[in-house]
Amino acid sequence: MIYRIKDIVLLLVVFSSMAAGVAWPAETRFLGAYLSWMLMGLLFLAFLKVFPPAIWETLRRYPVKLAMLILAKLILLPCIIYLAVAKLIPAYALSVLLLAGVCTGLSAPFFAGMVGASIPLVLAMTVVTTLLLPVTLPLIVKVLIGRELHFNLASLAGLLAAMIFVPFLTSWLFRRVSPKLSDWMGEHSYPISLVLFAALNLGAFGLYAPFLIAHRAQVAFAVLLGFGLAAVLASTGMILFRSSPPPERIAAAGALGWINNVLVIVIASYFHDPLSSVMAALYMIPYYVLIIPLSHLIRTLKDRRDTGNLQ
Repeated sequence: MIYRIKDIVLLLVVFSSMAAGVAWPAETRFLGAYLSWMLMGLLFLAFLKVFPPAIWETLRRYPVKLAMLILAKLILLPCIIYLAVAKLIPAYALSVLLLAGVCTGLSAPFFAGMVGASIPLVLAMTVVTTLLLPVTLPLIVKVLIGRELHFNLASLAGLLAAMIFVPFLTSWLFRRVSPKLSDWMGEHSYPISLVLFAALNLGAFGLYAPFLIAHRAQVAFAVLLGFGLAAVLASTGMILFRSSPPPERIAAAGALGWINNVLVIVIASYFHDPLSSVMAALYMIPYYVLIIPLSHLIRTLKDRRDTGNLQ
């Protein structure tokens, strides 16, 4: 497997910033208050690269497959995974349910572009699943656990809508007011994204440094469980889009595997369950590592397709 320089640099930045957050929590935890804004910054960069018509075209091109992908992401997979984990390792059942049932991540389109997957497809999943989440997540939590998310659903819906439409409208304004600046930012989105990822990791891991240090065995298990969850989610996306071209197939895998785990950190606090919040933060490790197998898979799929066309 050949690793690209950009992959290596990204992983070095994110893992060193995680370590720095754990090592210097007092200096870094203040960034935790700005996690949502950092995610919106990453989505803003994605909107600079993809015009809205490309998203609508993707929704029109794959109506059935996208509907199946959305249903799997928000309802089927969280239910199946929760029931399995509740029987085997019940202490982690809530954590896994929240992670499996949350929407596609706001930074997922950036990673889609990085591995060569379809950015419009991932953006479509990000927008649609984020807007549906205030309905689906409380529903599955109520049905499966018998508990209610005790916060204002209208406020949650407003927050999620803002996380989508603020980056969208800002990107549109940038194109209209300063097309040169928007083009420059689009061309330099990689280094800008590295800064945002570093700040995000510093804030998230700074918040939970005491727990991470005091519960090392539990942390190690949570990371392994996160890798297993990422593998199941991404594999399901590839299966649902198995007959599609490689960029769309890998995009489907990424749309399920690159989740909004930062939002789970916020939601878990309403359950007074520190393990769920910590596991959501630790999911950043498989989140970032997922770029390696998906980069390799898309090259392999393209090579096979080219070979088949030549024959």
